[in-house]
Order: sequence, then structure tokens, then C-alpha cells
Amino acid sequence: MYKHVIGVLLFLAFIILTGFNTVNAIVPRDVILSGGPPKDGIPAILAPKFVDSNQAAYLEESDDIIGVRLGNEAKAYPIKVLNWHEVVNDTIDGVPVAVTF
Repeated sequence: MYKHVIGVLLFLAFIILTGFNTVNAIVPRDVILSGGPPKDGIPAILAPKFVDSNQAAYLEESDDIIGVRLGNEAKAYPIKVLNWHEVVNDTIDGVPVAVTF
């Protein structure tokens, strides 16, 4: 009984914190558990800072990046940074972009 009550409380906390709608769920609600950080639990990068590639000592030549070019401007977003933030909100050549993977 105790485990069931804890499960229900965790489920309700999940619903309240995430706004996740389970009205049409085909899986019984009491077996749905949170599996990660809560809503907004991984902070986006809202004001990215860039350095020249020769100043990025934390990067190896073999590191993966996401490259974006719009108009006359190009930027690189290292995957090893995105692993911690998952999304970068930026502006490239005057165009708002969200970089994620």
C-alpha cells in the first residue's frame, strides 16, 4: 500500500510540474513514472558566447559540432556543450534560431 501511495504522489507531482496530459493514455496512470529532469530542468543557453576556433582549447579536432550558416554569418555549436544544455537560442544574421539535437 505504501509503495502505491508514493507512486500516486510521484505521478501527481509529475503532472503538476510538467503539465503532462494523461487523459487519453493507453498505459495505466499508476505505472507511468517520471524518467528525467522536470520541465525546464535543463537550462537553455540564452546568450551564447563565441570564441575563435583557435581559442577553443576545450575542443578536440574530432569533436562533433552543429554548424549553422545564414546569410553571411556562420556559427558552430559543440555537441559537448549541447549535451549539458540541449538547446541554444541564438540569432544568426538577424534571424532567431533554436539549435538542438
